[in-house]
Amino acid sequence: MRRRRGLLLFVAFLAASIFLVPVLPGYAVTLVTSILITSIYVCSANLLTGYTGLVSLGQAMFWGSAAYVVAILTTRGGLTNFYLAALLAMAIVLILGAFFGALALKVKGLYFMIVTFAFGHVVWCIAMYPIQNITLGYDGIKGIPRPSLGFAFSTAGPISFYYLVLAITAICFTFIRFLIRSPFGHAIIGIRDNEHRMTALGYNTFLYKYICYILSSIIAGMGGVLYAYFNGYVNPSELHWIWSGDALMAMFIGGAGTFWGPLWGALAYVGLRYWISSYTMYWFGIEGIIFILVVLFFRGGIAGFLRNLGIFESLVKK
Repeated sequence: MRRRRGLLLFVAFLAASIFLVPVLPGYAVTLVTSILITSIYVCSANLLTGYTGLVSLGQAMFWGSAAYVVAILTTRGGLTNFYLAALLAMAIVLILGAFFGALALKVKGLYFMIVTFAFGHVVWCIAMYPIQNITLGYDGIKGIPRPSLGFAFSTAGPISFYYLVLAITAICFTFIRFLIRSPFGHAIIGIRDNEHRMTALGYNTFLYKYICYILSSIIAGMGGVLYAYFNGYVNPSELHWIWSGDALMAMFIGGAGTFWGPLWGALAYVGLRYWISSYTMYWFGIEGIIFILVVLFFRGGIAGFLRNLGIFESLVKK
């Protein structure tokens, strides 16, 4: 009965995403698009932190690097093809993830978090100063056009671009679903819970964590690609460690280590930011207070809270 209820709720959610959102006012469509893009980014943090147990403050360097690659290719290279731009951005992010992951995973725990923070800060500084003539420093890169998908399908309008974002979000979440339910997923959860035992059982824990680090960097980069097209503007703040911290904040609000947690977290994070900022310029502090309350009283996040109430149990289970 619970599985059937969960399936019906999922179908209703999918139907609303496909048919209901496009008929909403333009502002609402833009807001939902922003939530979906953010959920992809939070999903990458959830894979690395929620499922693998690696707390990183460097996710923004993958998000921002991919966004900058798209910005440079489209504004200076005249590249309008979405697939080629995304492929090149993912290639750069893959190289960065492989390089930084091999170094960062030599340490554990708090040291891993500090090292990823340092790597992210180095990338931010490089974008700000040595290659300022390419990234344009604080000014950022403006005028990023919407991509071309071919087949006479234009993403210039907010609704058509929303469908593109919805499709890629669905692909990312489906990939995570199959990954976590696979033997590989069971292994990384085991590493998160007790790495010493998994090592004793013969698992190469470094390799599992390394693969997860690379996969999470690619997912974060995909979010950065969509963000560059969505916002039409990229600046160094997309590379800053604060944005990495925001990913962790949204993940914990939604529910770390849960499948739907990134979506709940992005919904709360982006929705609250839009709502609170419309009333006060001190939205950042209020957002921090909300995060503290969630950590103190709803430690499982929104997903854990709903699971404890028995609401949407099939949609919030780990």
